[in-house]
Parts: sequence; C-alpha cells; structure tokens
Amino acid sequence: MAKKLLFLGRAGVGKTTVKDIIFEGMDPKTMLGTALQPTRGIETHNYLWLDLELTIFDTSGQELANLIIDEKETLYVFRSVDAVIYILDYNLWHNFSLEISDEISEIYKIATSDGQNPKFIVLFHKIDLIPEEIRNNLRIFTLQIQNIINLPVKPDIYFTSIAENYLYSLQDAISQILSSLSKETLVLKEILDRNLELYSESICFLTDKNKNIIVQSKTKDFDVNLIYESYRIYYHITKVDKAQEYKDGEPYLIYLQDKFLRMIQKKLFIKLKNLDSLVCASQTFNKEVIEKLVNQIVLNLLRSYSS
Repeated sequence: MAKKLLFLGRAGVGKTTVKDIIFEGMDPKTMLGTALQPTRGIETHNYLWLDLELTIFDTSGQELANLIIDEKETLYVFRSVDAVIYILDYNLWHNFSLEISDEISEIYKIATSDGQNPKFIVLFHKIDLIPEEIRNNLRIFTLQIQNIINLPVKPDIYFTSIAENYLYSLQDAISQILSSLSKETLVLKEILDRNLELYSESICFLTDKNKNIIVQSKTKDFDVNLIYESYRIYYHITKVDKAQEYKDGEPYLIYLQDKFLRMIQKKLFIKLKNLDSLVCASQTFNKEVIEKLVNQIVLNLLRSYSS
C-alpha cells in the first residue's frame, strides 16, 4: 500500500532533519551539531513502514512561495497526496504567526482541491525553544494556534524536538501520523490492547529497525506522566550509551525520582520485516508479572503472523 507524504515549511525549520532521524536512522546528537545543506527543489525518498510503502516529498523552504503559485509544480507535488505535514518552529510562529497562518490556509486550499482529502498536520518543531510557561500549557497553546490558523477542519498539531530530552515527542508524533494510514498498525494495536486488559499500570510499544516507536498501548491506570519518560528511557537504552548493559528479554528496574519502572525489551522475529522489538514497562515491583505480559504478547504476535 503506497502512501504519499508531503513535508512543507520555511527554510531551517527541520524538515530534512525529521526525515533523516526517523527514516534514515541518523543520530540526533550528531545532527544537532552539524549544519545541514539546505534542500534544493523537491527531493523524493521511498521508505517502508510496516505494511506501508512511503514516498516522502521533501521540499525546499526557500522555494515554498513559488511552489504554491507555480501551477506545474503544484500539480506535481500535491497530486494524490495522502498527508500534508507543515513544519514550523516557535520563533517563526512568534514573529510571523499571521503570515504563517495565511500560508497554511493557502496550502490547505491547494491540498484539498479537486476532491482530495489528505490528512493535514502541523508539526510544531523545536519545542525546547518554547518558553516553559507555554510548554507547560500546550493544550491551551494548541487551541490558540488552531483558532489563528482557522481552517475548515482543525489540523492535528504535534509538538516535537530532536533535543535529547524531547526526542520521544518526535517519535510519538510520526508514529501517530503514520499509524493512522496503516491497517497493519491497527492489527498490532488490537493485539497489545487485548493483552493489556488483565494488567494494571503498564505500557507496551512496538519498534522498528531504526528503534522508532510504531504503535503503543497502555492500561488506563498507567501514570500519564511516565509515558514520555518510557520513550526517553527506551531511547537512552537503545541509542545513547547504555545498550550494552541490557540483555534481550531481561527485566531491569529504573528509578525516576519518587517513581520507578520495570522495563523489558524483547526482540521479535515475525514476518513484518521492519518490525524489531516489543518493549513493555510497568510500575510494579513484581518482575514475574511483566515477564508474563511480554511472553503473552510475543506468543500472540507469533500466532497472528505464523500463517
């Protein structure tokens, strides 16, 4: 199932960086310290995400205005698009919110012309630059942005960053965006949901070969403040400097100030080629409980994909 994604936004907001980290497996630490060459024109890239074949159109920020008015380029870029992802950052929004709003409105009109109905998403990138008082009230800030943009349908807004303490936000956003386009993801989520029904204070997610989170499920009583902490810990374990300390399938206890998580990462060997691991975390001290949960999910996944 092929899907077409369009990355739009002004120069320097991080369009290519997002693509390289999520789909190319680039190290965000390295990218934070490296000045990237700006994209020129329109670049296309093909990737695999579970059952999805993705074609990503990465566009030049310097040529965004021309892209909107040039009929030939507009037809090429927007034809049969499944998701339009407009990327901006706080400094750009703070200084030019009305211009950005008009730009997004024009893009929305083009994207939904000729009967097209793509998903329209705003990626508010570099949230580490947002003042703390705003960052602590993102729900209100989201409503303010949606009211200023004022589209017929309110766009989904995700706040992201590649800064170390916020990288989970980017993984979560892209996971949610792509999961909405993938039937296979729905099947996987149903398996996680079903297996978690008899458990408490737990979260599980599936990851791909680049260690990105594909899909997640949690129990209703899992501490929501620990969701992003779970992502952050998983990122540190797999991508930073502690991967060698943890064995596949072995539970380990992590202390978070006055709270704790017991986490297990289990390698998967099923037919979905770019699916890599199951990760489960629980607030329980009982390691047998989380081991049972992991083994149960793995068994159900193998049964579902053995035929």
